[in-house]
Parts: sequence; structure tokens; C-alpha cells
Amino acid sequence: MTFTIDNYTLNVTDFNESSEPVGAEWHTWENERITLKQYIYGVLRRWTLRCVEVNIPWNNSAAKYLQDKMRMGEKVVFGISEGSMHQFEGAQCYVERVEVSYGRGSTQNKFRREFTVTLKSAYPQ
Repeated sequence: MTFTIDNYTLNVTDFNESSEPVGAEWHTWENERITLKQYIYGVLRRWTLRCVEVNIPWNNSAAKYLQDKMRMGEKVVFGISEGSMHQFEGAQCYVERVEVSYGRGSTQNKFRREFTVTLKSAYPQ
């Protein structure tokens, strides 16, 4: 699969997607019993991507870019492209979390950075 965030193409090793309804719910008395009512506005989606960068300077790192976007509270554009298997492009998202780890798989001539990013859709879909 091809994963992109803004102008970065990510090397993703693992990917999770979750969805939850956004709406209102309330209790009402109907037919002599309490009933739960709901009004759903849309679905809030979250994506968690585990990524790897090899020999990428920190100033050019997608992890640094995502941390900066998170710090400024700015939206990013997220897309997944895998033909008919999974297609999702142009989602406006907030960066909810970035975790960076170093060292595993690094050698003298190869620096490996791993990071996990969680994105949350900016608008219910």
C-alpha cells in the first residue's frame, strides 16, 4: 500500500484503522419503558501507522514534520492508495500522537528510526 501525509510517502510496516460514531444520545420514556435514542452526525476515524525511516536526517524526517504539525495544531492531508483493495485519499486529519524510537536495526552505516503516528479525522465522515 502507498501511504502519504502531505508531501511525505511513508514506509509503513503496520497499519490500524478504527471508527466511532459522532452524535448525541439521550434517554426517553416510550411504551412504558426507558429507551435510548441516538442521532448520528457521522463517523470519526483514527489511523495508527508504524513507520520506518532509514538514513533520513532529522530535519527531513516525516516524524519531525508530524511533531511540528501536532505542536502547531495544523491539519495534514492523509491518503491510502492500493487500487481496488483499499482507497482513501484527501482526508483532512489532526496528528494526535507521535512516538519515535531509535537504534533497533541501526548499524555503523545505516541509521534506522521507527515512529508511530496516530491521526484523527478533522471532520466526521
